[in-house]
Amino acid sequence: PPPAPQPGHPSGKLVIWGDTAWFDVRQNPENCILLSRFKRGMRMGWRITAIDGGTGETENTAVITAHLTYNSKTKGRTTVDIPMRWRGGAPPNAPAPNGYLRVPRELWTGYWTVPDDAETGMLTYQVTAVDRFGRTASFIPFPDIGSQPYVVD
Repeated sequence: PPPAPQPGHPSGKLVIWGDTAWFDVRQNPENCILLSRFKRGMRMGWRITAIDGGTGETENTAVITAHLTYNSKTKGRTTVDIPMRWRGGAPPNAPAPNGYLRVPRELWTGYWTVPDDAETGMLTYQVTAVDRFGRTASFIPFPDIGSQPYVVD
């Protein structure tokens, strides 16, 4: 079922932001670390949040998608859509999931596994969101080429 309506929403613009990380198995101590260089077979993950700009609270009705463009050796320039999953649906007194300090009520995550046919080089992405009120938002990383994600050997 969809999340319950939140008092005071909507009262401002929908705001989203986030980063990319390596999503590996929980047993790997480098799982979920900030990362922008990925080898084929690695899972490039997004950690995104959505905020009601008027209340400053998490907008739990946001539907968030990352749109990633990469160069494929077999398909040429390719864009894939990666849906995000809201991680904040736990009951109020739920224990923190394994690997978390607390329940991540403000967190959406999604990942893309770098395919074997991906060429080395820069990736580009944009993250978009829409909420139950029809508000939209987008996030594009800073334009410095050194901070963009890359496929590397």
